[in-house]
Amino acid sequence: MVIQLPSLIAFCGGVVIAMILSGKLTLRGLLTAQQIAREGHMAEGRVVRVWRPPVAGSFPRIYFEFQPAGHDILVRCCHKDRRLLSGEIASLPAVGSSVTVRYLPKNPRRAVIAKLVSRFTH
Repeated sequence: MVIQLPSLIAFCGGVVIAMILSGKLTLRGLLTAQQIAREGHMAEGRVVRVWRPPVAGSFPRIYFEFQPAGHDILVRCCHKDRRLLSGEIASLPAVGSSVTVRYLPKNPRRAVIAKLVSRFTH
């Protein structure tokens, strides 16, 4: 079976473009989380679920809920843990544990778990 050069070039080009876009989206998510951690208001939250995707290279997700100041309802959010792994598995908060949350007052659904936001860009 002969591999045709144009299809091989198109496949490799697609892989390179996907890697570049993935890196840009990851960096944008990290910078947004850092901004929320710097400028956001503080609240106490509770972890309701932790999900580690089975796909290599995917970020674990921590689902949490908290009550923003001045609101009567609980807000449920998802935090993607974009920290570098230190060892086999990065330590994540357990389900039911209390966490410090930072959120944007104008949009409380834009929230992060403060201790899981890296202060450094990769």
